[in-house]
Amino acid sequence: MQELIDYIGQSHYLPGDEALNCDESEARVKAHLTCLHTRMPFDPQNYQPGERQSYAREWLPAASQAGKAHSEFVQPLPFTLPETVPLETLQRFWAHPVRAFFQMRLQVNFRTEDSEIPDTEPFILEGLSRYQINQQLLNALVEQDDAERLFRRFRAAGDLPYGAFGEIFWETQCQEMQQLADRVIACRQPGQSMEIDLACNGVQITGWLPQVQPDGLLRWRPSLLSVAQGMQLWLEHLVYCASGGNGESRLFLRKDGEWRFPPLAAEQALHYLSQLIEGYREGMSAPLLVLPESGGAWLKTCYDAQNDAMLDDDSTLQKARTKFLQAYEGNMMVRGEGDDVWYQRLWRQLTPETMEAIVEQSQRFLLPLFRFNQS
Repeated sequence: MQELIDYIGQSHYLPGDEALNCDESEARVKAHLTCLHTRMPFDPQNYQPGERQSYAREWLPAASQAGKAHSEFVQPLPFTLPETVPLETLQRFWAHPVRAFFQMRLQVNFRTEDSEIPDTEPFILEGLSRYQINQQLLNALVEQDDAERLFRRFRAAGDLPYGAFGEIFWETQCQEMQQLADRVIACRQPGQSMEIDLACNGVQITGWLPQVQPDGLLRWRPSLLSVAQGMQLWLEHLVYCASGGNGESRLFLRKDGEWRFPPLAAEQALHYLSQLIEGYREGMSAPLLVLPESGGAWLKTCYDAQNDAMLDDDSTLQKARTKFLQAYEGNMMVRGEGDDVWYQRLWRQLTPETMEAIVEQSQRFLLPLFRFNQS
């Protein structure tokens, strides 16, 4: 269409334009042929007197700026805390508050399926498959079972890369998991399950804490240090201390990663546990914007552990913003937290308002982790 208009403009002229040059004549021909309409039906120009005047009554209030703006689409849902909340429910919620809102409250689930067939033979394992194998391998090493038997089972099931690549992969994982298992074995004691029946913030928390040792809780995971893992240990630690436990809680991770919380008085543990109960109530009404890695990166930069204070000078805030964006956006090697499908359902672009809300909620619920962590 544009080529046709250009051709007509260059090949014709309007009556009376004989003396004009080519460019001026072409511009007048195009203006004569073209009618530019407004892009929006409620543009005030549509209601000016003329042959193209609009008579659409539904757009008149908006055109005259007399209409009322629609309320925000996302509105909090009414939610009443039940009398009894299982500990497993709290653990599931605080593992990923936004995901929990979609799954537990809206009963919806989003899955990213990779239907493409790989072009090459996989020589290493990635993601969930690698974690699941490492989890079983680590547990076997902690229990001092035969790792070779586990290797034969994985190889027979086709869970490992083919041939020598699978053997190299297994040997590498054994070396790394053995280092973590040695740390666990050095601190492990006989444990038993503790029944939980705890009144907190108007609800009764029930459930079981497994593997409670005489000196506290000992947990291990074949993953790198993360704030999300620390939150899970912190929740268990609060329930343990509020129920009368007087030991410390430890979580051992790969590459010498560790979370460690000291014993807390029952009243103090109930205070912090009450905050998590309140967060659960809010998170079942509307998405609770607690992003552990991005918000945790901000807190780690701003929190002064020696003085137990949050630094708010311009230099520190700029560094905290940089760390936040690094964790949120990721890089070529590490996937950013912002790639999470659950967060992308709430926002496509990270706005300053959303970032401020994430920082506020993360500081509210994650700050105690950095305050009491002794690792």
